[in-house]
Amino acid sequence: MKFETITTLRKSRVSNVLGKSVIAGFMGYMLFLGILFTTKLVAMIIQPEGTVVFEMADFVLPVIGFVLLFLIRFLENYKEGDDY
Repeated sequence: MKFETITTLRKSRVSNVLGKSVIAGFMGYMLFLGILFTTKLVAMIIQPEGTVVFEMADFVLPVIGFVLLFLIRFLENYKEGDDY
């Protein structure tokens, strides 16, 4: 019975840590994408042509933000829960 309780507790902890990490990763992705969009918008206003072109790389580059914030949040939560 004790083993099952510990296993269930660890599973819920892992689920909680991964859930928070994925949410933080999506926030990082949106942050990087927002910065990129704002930069392109300002460039459109400043340039006389006033055209904005979105390429596939513009949506792949923010993956760096996802990975960074995911890892930061995951390691923070993992470190806090070492007492199990």
